[in-house]
Amino acid sequence: MNSTKKFPYTWHEAIEILRNDPTHKDLIFNSYLSKDLIDNAKRFTTSGEFQEVLKIIRKFKPNAKKIMDMPGGNGIATYAFASSGFEVTAVEPDSSGDVGRGAIDFVLQQSKLKATITEAYGENLPFEDSSFDVIYVRQGLHHAANLKKMLLEINRVLAPNGILIATREHVVDNYNESLENFLNSQVDHLLYGGENAFMLNDYVSAIKESGLSIIDVIKPYSSIINLFPSSVEELNTKILSSLFGKFLSLFLPKKYVINIGLWYLNRKNTPGRLYSFIVKKS
Repeated sequence: MNSTKKFPYTWHEAIEILRNDPTHKDLIFNSYLSKDLIDNAKRFTTSGEFQEVLKIIRKFKPNAKKIMDMPGGNGIATYAFASSGFEVTAVEPDSSGDVGRGAIDFVLQQSKLKATITEAYGENLPFEDSSFDVIYVRQGLHHAANLKKMLLEINRVLAPNGILIATREHVVDNYNESLENFLNSQVDHLLYGGENAFMLNDYVSAIKESGLSIIDVIKPYSSIINLFPSSVEELNTKILSSLFGKFLSLFLPKKYVINIGLWYLNRKNTPGRLYSFIVKKS
């Protein structure tokens, strides 16, 4: 899909265009891609999304010390983990000072935090076997040129009993109409052409074939991790205030109405819907 189509801008240029367009102000802010790199990092660190990630680490790998953040992007997660006391290695192929390794370095220096920054792609990680207790991939698996190879590499560098937390991965139902509809809805993709998505079964199969074990598959509306920038409270209010919710509220307690609403929403086949995966190396 789109393998032969030419796009006019790089990722860095696309973000700069969107930053300068007032109609995309909220998108840029909620994506932690504003020009204020320190503010982006601090907002992410205090977000419900990152706090939930920390809960997962405490539950499944409470003694974790070494974390790989891939892709490192502009440093929001590297900052968040480093400021939380972890030994962090950021893996990021882009070198730019706005959305790549230069941005990560700037955020760390300004915050007087330490982390290792490495230029690499997930399919070819320059680390020894069993190097990390936790590998955190935020919106990264769906960018894989070779998903199976990336997960094999993640398995290789993950320590025994280590965990992979792969969050906010786009899911489509097929690689024709569903993928096309998703890509056409992404304003950044229309500029630089770098977005992608896989089918849920392909994520699951690639994880299992790599030798990793799935602890949990988090559905689109089942966690603040996937919900952001919305909140659980906002979602519940939306369900209760819908015609469907108002009608059911005539007969059922609110908590049951919300549960039915979540059940329905998690079964909608919206192209590009977000899933997250908690995975363990046995």
